[in-house]
Amino acid sequence: MSFYHIFVKSIKDVLSWPVTKIALGIGIPLFLLWVGIGFVFWTPVTAIAAKSISWIPFSIVKANGAFVLSFFLWFQAVLITFALFIAFFNIPITKYFKKEQYEYLIVSLVLIISLFWTLVAFYYWGNIYHGITKLLTWLPFETVDQGIAWFLAVYVFYNGFIISMFLIILFYREPFLRALKKRDYEYVKIRERALKTGFSSKAFWDVLYFVLMSLLFFPLLFVPVVNILIQLFLWSWLIKDSSFLSVASLYCEEAGVKELKKHKFYLWIIAVFASLLNFVPVINILSMFFAQIMFFHLIMSYKQEGVQNG
Repeated sequence: MSFYHIFVKSIKDVLSWPVTKIALGIGIPLFLLWVGIGFVFWTPVTAIAAKSISWIPFSIVKANGAFVLSFFLWFQAVLITFALFIAFFNIPITKYFKKEQYEYLIVSLVLIISLFWTLVAFYYWGNIYHGITKLLTWLPFETVDQGIAWFLAVYVFYNGFIISMFLIILFYREPFLRALKKRDYEYVKIRERALKTGFSSKAFWDVLYFVLMSLLFFPLLFVPVVNILIQLFLWSWLIKDSSFLSVASLYCEEAGVKELKKHKFYLWIIAVFASLLNFVPVINILSMFFAQIMFFHLIMSYKQEGVQNG
């Protein structure tokens, strides 16, 4: 199976109702939990963020503030457009589309809306950035400072949510992967006992490195565009090895793990694709599932080729 087919198949699987149901069952309560944590620790976290911002020159804070505010407006535009569409058209959609089609339609709708507002922002970026920068110039430093501090606090709590989701799916991957194995690869033999790949200890160190690198790259969070690339890299680093090893522990032999590790490009591509979903509202709860499912199909494709060659 080509990597393209693995990618397409993974998209279909992550949008299937059994996987979506698990994602919603885990993602929504976990999100509400982090909202509660954010509510409790909001004041101290924003105070620390404001203190760290005071060390940054105002020109840099202003430039980043304009970029952050633009991203926030984009985020709100996507959510509001999606909410309005569902409010007006959800009843006829559910009436004329099956459950499986409804899932694809909703996700496709979010992606189309996100793409639309991205193109709008790109086309009018000069005017948007100029207007927001001018607004921030009129505001006192304390106001801009507080606004960026709030954003950093949200950034901290959101990353807490991402890490929690990553760890839960890492250890709860077997039920939905077993269903996929039974459906698509029943004839492919696997080990009766899980292979010791050390993914749990690897996950611990990856989370630790993620936190340390986030602190190390903290000054770059104030550089527009670079901050998004840094965050994408950190998320990809977090899930790349641990997610692969967690799936490999169930469905791969030791020799297969060593062989697949040589294809680092594919492992990075999967991690980057999955991490990109963290930037998209609503769909972000599927990110870790998508990574697990892509690694699963990559491993099973490797074993499938082994069966055919054998």
